[in-house]
Amino acid sequence: MPTPTRLLIALGFLAVTAQAQAACTTNAFDGQSLSRCIVWPAFPSQAIAVKSTYLADAGGDDAGVFDLDLAIVNASNAKPVATYRKPGAYNSDAVRFDDLRVDTGRYRLAPDVRAFGLRSKFVHSSRAIPYEKTDLALYVREGNTLRPVLEGLVIYKNNGEFMSDCEGYARKIRRTIEVGSSSHYGFADLIVTTSGTKMKNTQSGKQCVSKNTNLKKTRITLTYDGQQYVVPEDLRGY
Repeated sequence: MPTPTRLLIALGFLAVTAQAQAACTTNAFDGQSLSRCIVWPAFPSQAIAVKSTYLADAGGDDAGVFDLDLAIVNASNAKPVATYRKPGAYNSDAVRFDDLRVDTGRYRLAPDVRAFGLRSKFVHSSRAIPYEKTDLALYVREGNTLRPVLEGLVIYKNNGEFMSDCEGYARKIRRTIEVGSSSHYGFADLIVTTSGTKMKNTQSGKQCVSKNTNLKKTRITLTYDGQQYVVPEDLRGY
């Protein structure tokens, strides 16, 4: 049976969570805008709120960008505590912006610094050249502002090419992040582990034969340069 103290703490957390849910706005992505807002488990009196809105390019085609408005807000009344804005944060064209999620993993970068993340998803819907990826960015609070300390790290990618209904290949990679024990410029190193699989389809008579192989697992350490974590080119982009 929980002690009275533990019961009061649990009830208090539930009350704050309910207040935040009432104050925060979460809207599903409709192709033009989205919003997310969740309580930050590390700081239950605070919530992380994010909005992204589409702005079409002047050319009139389907290309454009999504702005980013990010904030830490008071969980009881949604009053901003710290904010960040980046116009044109996400490109959206043939590979279109598809989703944005808040990541409240345990990114303790220093004894008194805890980061949170945003995971941005992009897709290209094509049977011949399927493509999907998710990028991770990390932010820290500095007074009444938020600052990105990691941007553009691809943590998931699934792409391929098919010449027919059968023949072709697909490659899938996943990356996990662990906070290391060493540090640079006061922030802990980040250890990134990459694993994945490759599938190859070939036509054998009337049968489509699939062969799956595991890609070699790799580990790399990202270090902080005083402004951001340096991400190698082969861990970012397309």
